Amino acid sequence: MDELNALNRQLAFVRAFYFTGSPPFEALMRKYLPQYSPLGEPTSDEFECWQEARKGLEVLGQFSLSLVEKAVHDYVRECVRCEGMHHGLKKRGKESWFDCYCRYLEENTSFRWPNSPVTRDRIEQINLCRNDFIHDDGIDSGQPKKSEHHAKRHPVSPFDDELDRAVRLAVTQVNGEAPGNDPGSLTVDRHALIIAVADAGKFCAFVEKHRTKPGDDQHR
Repeated sequence: MDELNALNRQLAFVRAFYFTGSPPFEALMRKYLPQYSPLGEPTSDEFECWQEARKGLEVLGQFSLSLVEKAVHDYVRECVRCEGMHHGLKKRGKESWFDCYCRYLEENTSFRWPNSPVTRDRIEQINLCRNDFIHDDGIDSGQPKKSEHHAKRHPVSPFDDELDRAVRLAVTQVNGEAPGNDPGSLTVDRHALIIAVADAGKFCAFVEKHRTKPGDDQHR
């Protein structure tokens, strides 16, 4: 089995999945773009329809990014297994699965982060966003919040919702308050997803170049 080709097929599916699923939501958002009344308030029916369409688009982006995370996870896991270690590999301290596998590759292959075409933080933020999506405790939210752990490691993320940030800042200024410590909401739009897919592909291609034992049937 060629793990890199399998990864690339998965990433191609993610792109096709998002590009196929997003147009209906985008069309509804354009159709129900809130029209403000003379009092400065959008009509309730239009705004509700727009919100539902945006929520659908947000969930699509979240799921698509989660599939990117899974594709990278599966690829790196198989690389480690083919190198001769998987079940006996244990995390150290508060290591994530990603930290653990990358440590093993650095200790046993010529893989080195400083030489990677994609920085560690870009791949890590895909993983952290996926965790925030899955473990968000909001019962009726289309946009999960950035966790404290995520915000501490990466105060600025390509998946930060800039509109949410701007609204919260404007509210604090109008109320004469100091900016709060709320990390804000996460969003995965078309542009951010395309970049994440490209980063995942380039990172895994780099790992592939440094493998000492390409995958074959004896490892299955």
